[in-house]
Amino acid sequence: MSLVKNFVTVGGATLSSRLLGFIRDVFMANMLGSGPIADAFFVAFRLPNLFRRLFAEGAFNAAFIPLFTGKLGESEEEARHFAERALSAMALVLGVFVALVELAMPWAIYVLAPGFAEIEGKLTLAVELSRICFPYLLFISLTSLQAGVLNSLGRFAAAADPQRQVVAIEV
Repeated sequence: MSLVKNFVTVGGATLSSRLLGFIRDVFMANMLGSGPIADAFFVAFRLPNLFRRLFAEGAFNAAFIPLFTGKLGESEEEARHFAERALSAMALVLGVFVALVELAMPWAIYVLAPGFAEIEGKLTLAVELSRICFPYLLFISLTSLQAGVLNSLGRFAAAADPQRQVVAIEV
């Protein structure tokens, strides 16, 4: 019975998240239309979403959850300390990474969208929007780590589809 309850909890949260995401996309298309502003907006989310897949949903989470669960089997105190150390390390590494990418954002956007340099103001807008959006990577990665902790502790509702609880636009 617990498996069905957890499946319904996570599945229901994911379904509602997808529906709300669709509604969000319809509103954004209505407000931005298609043009240079919409292009700059969507490119601004491409970088943080790329790295989100690597950090929040990728190798780190795949390595962290089994290690945390193993520590949890030893003692809750040891597991808590392990999670705290992982959170601190992730915050430090991603904080430095975000700061470096923020500084290199004009070059990153130029590589990601080289045609933007040909249209006056488009590259500048994309860089500005990217600098606003990129710290999302830090926060969603830390949220993902906490979701892994909650899932390992058998709490699924709060962590259901954590990448969608914060506005995530996938391009």
